[in-house]
Amino acid sequence: MSLGDFLSPGVLIEVGSRLGRMAAIGAIAWLACHFFGILVDRFFTPESGAKKFYLEEKRARTLSALLKTILRYTVYFIATVMLLQEFKIDTTSMIAGAGIIGLAVGVGAQSLVKDFITGFFIILEDQYAVGDYIVSGEMSGTVEEMGFRVTKLRDANGVLHILPNSSISRISNFTRGYMQAVINIPVAYEADLGEVFTLLEAVGREVSAMPEVLEGPKVVGVVDLRPGEVIVRMVAKTVPLEQTKVEAAVRHKVKLLFDKEQIPAPVPAPFCGPAKRIRQEEQNDSPL
Repeated sequence: MSLGDFLSPGVLIEVGSRLGRMAAIGAIAWLACHFFGILVDRFFTPESGAKKFYLEEKRARTLSALLKTILRYTVYFIATVMLLQEFKIDTTSMIAGAGIIGLAVGVGAQSLVKDFITGFFIILEDQYAVGDYIVSGEMSGTVEEMGFRVTKLRDANGVLHILPNSSISRISNFTRGYMQAVINIPVAYEADLGEVFTLLEAVGREVSAMPEVLEGPKVVGVVDLRPGEVIVRMVAKTVPLEQTKVEAAVRHKVKLLFDKEQIPAPVPAPFCGPAKRIRQEEQNDSPL
């Protein structure tokens, strides 16, 4: 074919029409992704006063991100097939071939399949969600992103850890339900325990106003007798990951109140090691 044939009106119209259809397919794919994203957000995000299906916020964010990803890749796949058809490529045989190749890859990539299966059950059982603080083996951090294959954790130092889901065999979730603050307060043997308990109850009433406190703090009582000191324990239910803040607040207020009421501080018992005991025994055995 000559150059004139390529530049003939019929060919130019056909090429222009095909490019127009390809551009339309791309634009429709982009609009479909955008539309599905808005639809997913509205489905999982409650509106004030609206009665609709609603999940807990963290789980909703996790599921919405996964659903967006699935829908996006589905739209990409359909758009790619339609673009190939514009070039007169037989997509039926390609899809069949891709299925055979996918089966072979699935047999050879068992760890990848295991990642997907484990990720599916993690999401189905709601073991953790985006925003939860978890510990898995030697790894710990806040779940920043999770999918069917990997989970991404951001630790306290800002390092991002990417864990294959099949490697997550044991999970400790620190952000479900409540946490417990435990405060051990040393008191001298000379102190009046009745007065100490009264002061600690006053501290508990004051600290209970903190938004991080769900219940308590309350005085458990004497939990240990040590040389030179009595250990009194207070406990409180707190918002997840806020127990350290509550414990610090209780200790601070106890210190100020004990100083104000002149509660005697415990005195460390003198060290009595083997050498000192031997000298004492020699002095006791001495005729003088």
